[in-house]
Amino acid sequence: MKVKALVVLLSMLAMPVHASWEELKETASDIGSKVSESSKKAWDSVSEFSKETWDSVSDWGEEAFNTAGEWTDSSIEKGKEWLDAGEAKLDEMLEPETPEQARLALNTMSDTALVRLFNEQPSAKLLFDDAYGYAVFDSRKFSLMLHTSQGAGVAVNRNTDKRTYMKMFGAGLAAGLGGKFYQQVIMFENQQSFDSFVDDGWEATSEMGAVAGTESAELTAKYNGGMAIYQIDEKGLLLDANISGSKYWIDTDLTQ
Repeated sequence: MKVKALVVLLSMLAMPVHASWEELKETASDIGSKVSESSKKAWDSVSEFSKETWDSVSDWGEEAFNTAGEWTDSSIEKGKEWLDAGEAKLDEMLEPETPEQARLALNTMSDTALVRLFNEQPSAKLLFDDAYGYAVFDSRKFSLMLHTSQGAGVAVNRNTDKRTYMKMFGAGLAAGLGGKFYQQVIMFENQQSFDSFVDDGWEATSEMGAVAGTESAELTAKYNGGMAIYQIDEKGLLLDANISGSKYWIDTDLTQ
């Protein structure tokens, strides 16, 4: 914004002193349009790269996410390719200027978080196969337009693919991590648990811990009260993560 304002100011100063107010307004409008168009092209290039990235692995991604079965060593290796490309461009999508761009960024974040989770904990894929829906949250600041207190995310109905964009305030986890970047994946066993989370909002209590709290895949791959919650940070899956006090509610600016 400061650069745009400076360009407009310098251009106006360069105009004759007798220029009319209408001419000044027209010049500012023309410059503003060009700057906006430049920004649009920059975003489109990012979106196009992202589209090419996902297209290149779309067949694998669709099969891996929607086909019931274990997350294999081959899936992990392919997932690493997805993450390398996806995370690199996601960093460029953290300041969306429109709701459409914000939704695209959050959808991309959700996909990469799921792949990261399955790579870290293959047993989570089996829970995902049976889930009615899921939600993914990220503590990064995607942009000021999202008005996030601490994080943003998206909840997905797996039967209809309807997406509800949401906000999160993770009091308990933030205290434990000291504000470090983290992601959260929540899977819902049935429609009741999913609809309640999305429609009514949800606040985690001390009784509701993260699923990942033991080294045993058999013990972690289960639902607790209709929900399964995983926490991930830069180093990988978090064990015994404290989520008490975390709150979730609909982002009415993004949800259509």
